Amino acid sequence: RIKAGDRSALWHQDGGSVEKYKEMVEDLDRSIGQVLKALKRSGQEQDTLVFFASDNGGERFSYNWPLAGNKGSLQEGGIRVPSILRWPARIDGGQVSDLPVFSPDWTATLLDLAGARPHSAYPLDGTSLAGHLLRGTEVPERDLFWRVRGERALRRGDWKYYRGKSGRDQLFDLSEDSREQADRAPFEAARLAELRSAWERIDAGLLRY
Repeated sequence: RIKAGDRSALWHQDGGSVEKYKEMVEDLDRSIGQVLKALKRSGQEQDTLVFFASDNGGERFSYNWPLAGNKGSLQEGGIRVPSILRWPARIDGGQVSDLPVFSPDWTATLLDLAGARPHSAYPLDGTSLAGHLLRGTEVPERDLFWRVRGERALRRGDWKYYRGKSGRDQLFDLSEDSREQADRAPFEAARLAELRSAWERIDAGLLRY
């Protein structure tokens, strides 16, 4: 029974079944297929960019191994997800990239490709990847920032600063430890402080969460 005012009731990590999960995946696959078929029938298949991604890692019946964490967490299992792009007229198929990006980058990218520009008073949080996708140019180095439900994370290159619900600051070298098991904070105090300060500077410029 749900009690009035219980906001946790909106959280849906529990319940369901493997069979229902299977049906949802199949339904999603059919729906995407319908979109692609419609583009082909209308003659727009070659010059239409199709972008597909998840906004978070798997939950319940998903399999996130070898990453730790899942949906709702800022560990890699909660935020490292695949993205798929298809644009036959402009991007060669069959390419694979391990470039770290985050969701606001796709907003900036799609606007850039459409020829739209954000108002100067309202700059975007993300970086356009259009040049990288179309011409192979390097993406400028920048910090990737996350915050959700009492957790915080910032990635700079291969280094990731993470504070979970325990409140303990941790530091991981993702090039060597994608599962986030070897906390480098005790050995990299200066780097930890630098990334923590970077996170706090970005957070200070955002709306309260």
